[in-house]
Amino acid sequence: MQPWHCNFVQAAVVLAGLSLSPAPLLAQTSPPLAEDEVRLLAETDARIQKARTAPLQIKVVNAQGKPLARTEVKVEHLRHDFYFGAGFDPRLRERPDETEVDRRHREHFLRLFNYATVHLYWGGYEPQKGQPQSAVRLQYIQWLKEKGLTPRGHPVFWNQDNVLPRWMMQDQPEPAAMRALMDERLREMSATVLPALADADIFNEVVQWERFTNNPMTRLMQAEGKVALVAHYLKEARRLNPQLKLVVNDYDRSAAFTRFVGELIKAGAPVDIIGQQSHMHDGPWTVRQTWEIVERHSTLGRPVLFTELSVLSGPRRKIDWRSRATDWHTDPENEAVQANYLEQFYRLLFSHSNCIGIVVWNYSDRGAWLGAPVGLLRPDGTPKPAYEKLDHLINHQWRTRGTFTTDPEGRLTLPAAYAGEYRLTVGGRVTNAWHRVAQPLQITLRQ
Repeated sequence: MQPWHCNFVQAAVVLAGLSLSPAPLLAQTSPPLAEDEVRLLAETDARIQKARTAPLQIKVVNAQGKPLARTEVKVEHLRHDFYFGAGFDPRLRERPDETEVDRRHREHFLRLFNYATVHLYWGGYEPQKGQPQSAVRLQYIQWLKEKGLTPRGHPVFWNQDNVLPRWMMQDQPEPAAMRALMDERLREMSATVLPALADADIFNEVVQWERFTNNPMTRLMQAEGKVALVAHYLKEARRLNPQLKLVVNDYDRSAAFTRFVGELIKAGAPVDIIGQQSHMHDGPWTVRQTWEIVERHSTLGRPVLFTELSVLSGPRRKIDWRSRATDWHTDPENEAVQANYLEQFYRLLFSHSNCIGIVVWNYSDRGAWLGAPVGLLRPDGTPKPAYEKLDHLINHQWRTRGTFTTDPEGRLTLPAAYAGEYRLTVGGRVTNAWHRVAQPLQITLRQ
């Protein structure tokens, strides 16, 4: 996240009364392609087949174990192994007073995504000292799981002034007291929300933490050393949450971020995933920039998750990161630019074997950070062209489904089945199983 980044609930509080003066509009275009970028894109489909598919083998037998020839098997790819995610909005949940706009948002959200980020900002999580709101976050997490989504958390520790609790900023605890508060937060979360998550950003935006100076967490980091402090809490998070995937997340896309994660690993810190933000309010990244970031992070032997994606469907403008615009709107011309760019971006990252997912930060313009038109849905919940393109990729082009017939030996092989969860139906019997590139599914079904 960029400076002054907070979720839509916090933004409404933190930015109340602030306004964004009219700013000059800038042309919103996709970057021109260089020769090497054209080649990268041309090879995308071949890389996708290699990185995301594998042979799926089925054998059908009768109750006595005899192979059944010419038997129909219905194959349904229910869920991708790759994470297609978005930030969670509490308004998605069913409620008696919901509107048609709310229902449209929920329907489109559940159709496209299998992964969602639940906000754990300290200020919203513990608005009163010693009174964490873990029960509310657990309700969000449970709702996502009931809908078939995998939940992730963001973030446990971040020294951004506006997301730390007001009581903490007023008290300005000394380093020893600040460390005790961080210890208690990690203990409490490890007993409540963290075990319910698949992964979590244990630290957010650590490369340039020093930019927040009047801050008790920054002072603690300065006193103990950034690498030492972050490594300590990553080790504690692993000790308390052995099943949780630990993420270090940052908006920095330079080599400095890769070096910092490398220093953590050298210090023995358990970094499971490198979280790369990709907010593009200042303009889309080039193909080369995107690819080089994944390649550079991949040298550390850790998977890369694109945790926060923002691509405009309105004109670019000079941004005041402390304010929220009320006059920044989507438009048809820029929606087309957004759609084409996101299709390219998703295809490129889906083709990289070390990228494990992409999370759209604001799936809708309703309540979007900075008031920017970056959603896949308009404020009324209707889909933009970008949503339609991603829906085609995720739910049609990158799916394996159909009814197939076994050969004379009762076998059926799908040579390039997309990785994920499958439902296999033979006669009246239904079997669910996971198919992964590293562990291709080989299964015997009884009719």
